[in-house]
Amino acid sequence: MTEVIRAALVGAVPTPWQMPWPRLADRLGLDPVGAEAILGDPETAREAVTRRVRDYLEACRALDTGQMTAAAGEGPQEIARHPDFPTRLGMALVGAATLWGVLEPLPGLALRVAQDLAEDGEDGLAAGYAQLVRDLAVPGRHDAEAWTAQSLLMRLHQRSGSPAQADALARDLVAHGAPLDLDQRRDPSLPDDTLAWTGGALVEGMPPRTDGRALSVEDAQEHLRVLLSDTLREIQADEDPPR
Repeated sequence: MTEVIRAALVGAVPTPWQMPWPRLADRLGLDPVGAEAILGDPETAREAVTRRVRDYLEACRALDTGQMTAAAGEGPQEIARHPDFPTRLGMALVGAATLWGVLEPLPGLALRVAQDLAEDGEDGLAAGYAQLVRDLAVPGRHDAEAWTAQSLLMRLHQRSGSPAQADALARDLVAHGAPLDLDQRRDPSLPDDTLAWTGGALVEGMPPRTDGRALSVEDAQEHLRVLLSDTLREIQADEDPPR
């Protein structure tokens, strides 16, 4: 994924000879022989990414509930056997979904990655992915994901960030009727009186939304570049261990 993420950072889709086709095929569950043809067509690539993300999230739910059986389906079972499942595979899928514009499942996908990273003690990366959830969430469609991401950010600031920002996030959650412990639930649901996502409190320099709509594309892209920079460093560290 290194070259794909590098291309995303500079805002360009990599040319075919730059694409690490075997690595992409592995992450997306494709036959390496046909991966270049499949991913070379944007619409077909989006379908492949959408299917892989759906199976990934189903595998995560099955893992959480201890129900990884034949009922989970062949796709989720195959994903659960991947050596990078769940966290690093999830990070790769966030990059792929971003690159090919598969936006609808991105909040839920990025939230899962953020929760796993937080459990692993990687608070900086976890905060970045949680903020991405907040940036991409659409009010009325991703309310649970966005408020859960804010709950996670609150906990991360309590643990290793700014107590003042943690307090601001907590007050915002309470004001909108969102439980403070949402981040502790793998499949969160909101009380009926919880208000729709509106952007939340000021965190990490990202301004709150005041019109009930998403942040501008430019704002989200800039934040994503910063997040992908951190991810790229992580990948390079994995690929180039110190001698």
